[in-house]
Amino acid sequence: MSNFEKGDQVIMLDRPMGHITKIRGVIVGIVSNTLFNVLLTNGYGKGNIRRVRPYEMKKESEVEEDKKGKILDN
Repeated sequence: MSNFEKGDQVIMLDRPMGHITKIRGVIVGIVSNTLFNVLLTNGYGKGNIRRVRPYEMKKESEVEEDKKGKILDN
């Protein structure tokens, strides 16, 4: 698991420990070690803040993209 910090850019997963989606966000607050407030930066919920568990997201720096911008899961 990654150590998340305030300001980290993340990509949401479609289910816990699941596939990566195109929805991105920024961690704006840390509620506890197992709960984070994430500001969604695109998608249907753009501009909303969600409470997210660490296993429902990945850091953008840990995810690769191909030349066309498609996200590749490691």
